[in-house]
Amino acid sequence: MNQRGPLIAGLVLIAVGLVGLVGLYPLLMPQGTGGMMMGTDGMMGRGGMKRMMQDMMGNMLPLGINPAALPQPHSEGARLMQHYCTQCHGLPGPGLHTAAEWPAVVARMAARERMMSDQDMMGIQAPSAKELATLLAYLQKHAQVPLDKATARGLDTPAGRAFSATCSQCHALPDPVQHTAADWPAVVLRMRRNMVAMGKPVPSQSTLDAIGTYLQKYAKQPGKGGS
Repeated sequence: MNQRGPLIAGLVLIAVGLVGLVGLYPLLMPQGTGGMMMGTDGMMGRGGMKRMMQDMMGNMLPLGINPAALPQPHSEGARLMQHYCTQCHGLPGPGLHTAAEWPAVVARMAARERMMSDQDMMGIQAPSAKELATLLAYLQKHAQVPLDKATARGLDTPAGRAFSATCSQCHALPDPVQHTAADWPAVVLRMRRNMVAMGKPVPSQSTLDAIGTYLQKYAKQPGKGGS
C-alpha cells in the first residue's frame, strides 16, 4: 500500500461505521498482513480485534479498568462485563455513562455483537436476552451519578469551577457523593490517565489537587448509602 493508502482507508472506515468496518477491514488490509491478525482457526482473536479498534478509533477509546475495580466484582453483572465488554476494547467502568445513557449504549453494542456473531466473525459472542438484561441492570445500578447543579455546593469557588470544566469533558459531571473521600484520589488518578490516553487537556497538578479537595469535601460519608 502506498503512503496515501492508510489515510484513504482510514477515511473510508470512519464513513461506513463499525458494522461496515468489520466486513471491509480485511479488504483494506495490505496483502501479506492477514497472518498477524488471524488466529489458527482463521478468525481474528480478541487481541487482533482490540488492535483493529485501536487502529480505527485511536485515542477515542478510554483505557480499560482492572476487573477488581468493578463494583461488586464477583457478581454476575461484573462477570458478564468481563466476558462480553472486553471483546473489542478495554473493560469499561459502569461510571462511564449515566443510568439514562446505558440502555442506548448497551443496545448498540449488543447489535454489533449479534451481527458479528451471526456471521461468525472474529469469534465474537453475543449475550442472550437474559444476560443482556442482567448486564444492563448491573450497569445502571452502578452508573455515573450526575451532579444536580441546582443543589450542588461550592461550584462557584475556584476549585468548583476547575471541577466543572475538567470533569465534564468526557461524561456527565459526577456527583461527589457517589464516592467516599478515601475513594476519590484513586478515581481522579484513573480519570487523569484516561484524559492522557484520549488526548484531552490535562490540568496542572495544583488544579488536580484542588479538584480532589473539592470532591473529598462533598464526598459520601462512610457508612451511608450511595453508589
